[in-house]
Amino acid sequence: MPIFTETELTQTCLKMLKSVGVSNTEAEIVTKSMVDANLVGHDSHGIIHLPKYIQGITDSSIQLDAKVETERESPSIAVLNGNWGLGPVIATHAMELAVQKAGQTDISSVAVRNCNEVGRLGGYGIVATEQNMISIISVNDHGAGQCVVPHGGIEARLSTNPIVYAIPVLGREPILLDMSTSVVASGKVRIKKNREESAPEGWIIDAEGNPTTNVDDFYGPPPGALLPLGGIAAHKGFGLSFIVDILSGALGEAGCSQEGASRIGNGFFVIIIKIDSFTDFSTFSQEVDRFIRYVKSAKRSSESEEIYLPGERGFRERDRRCRNGIFIEEETWEQIRVTAEEYQVKLD
Repeated sequence: MPIFTETELTQTCLKMLKSVGVSNTEAEIVTKSMVDANLVGHDSHGIIHLPKYIQGITDSSIQLDAKVETERESPSIAVLNGNWGLGPVIATHAMELAVQKAGQTDISSVAVRNCNEVGRLGGYGIVATEQNMISIISVNDHGAGQCVVPHGGIEARLSTNPIVYAIPVLGREPILLDMSTSVVASGKVRIKKNREESAPEGWIIDAEGNPTTNVDDFYGPPPGALLPLGGIAAHKGFGLSFIVDILSGALGEAGCSQEGASRIGNGFFVIIIKIDSFTDFSTFSQEVDRFIRYVKSAKRSSESEEIYLPGERGFRERDRRCRNGIFIEEETWEQIRVTAEEYQVKLD
């Protein structure tokens, strides 16, 4: 399995994106989104997506230098049309606008439609936490990308519909809850496939609704589906997913899951909360820090070596991979190598 440094992966992504006409600024934003995902262990949202970005640009489903248009706006909200530009570029713009508005109005919200896939959602939360603000973010798949069954069903009707809560704390890494409302993100099934591994029990069902660990049953034909988050309480994951689809799909007119939808993108929705409008950031941080210490003081089960906060494992994995390198499965690297060869990009 190839091992790369952060710098090596960054240079690979930049070279390939620029080879198909992506500007320096946009290439840096997209590259950071992918490489950061690999660093924190979200390989399903990392450079595994690079060939898909290249393909989207060459077939014009991704529009380069697309202008993000404001369709509705008030001091505290905006509805944006991304005009099918690069997803990470559009999402970064939306986050920066929402943070700017919250700085003036205490709480803000931005909804986006016509946006290609944005990648790892948790990375955008940092845009707000760096300004001592809380962010709540969700996306759907623009009405398409249906690969998750509703609770009690065996036909896919929802996408993985992830949500993020990002909360800054003085002197600590942010609290970062970044989760799909399905058992796992669909990209994690793809990672299993590329690594020629079986899926754990409870991830997927086949087209007949039978539990399976064979990842080929997910892809079909006919395709299977992911289960909602929650196991015996999967109605809770389904309920979260349903709400995410409405917030991300209906408010900004990206569209909720629907029959016949084929254009996969991300309906993007964010709420930003300015902490200093409610209480001093230092006072807020002191209370959250006290809460953290109390939670971590709980007696642990025999199987648990530590009680981890939301996002804590990812930050530790980032530090470990910065020291030891980033593992990329052979199949993923081969797909990148073939794409680079097609576009005459020399990989070092």
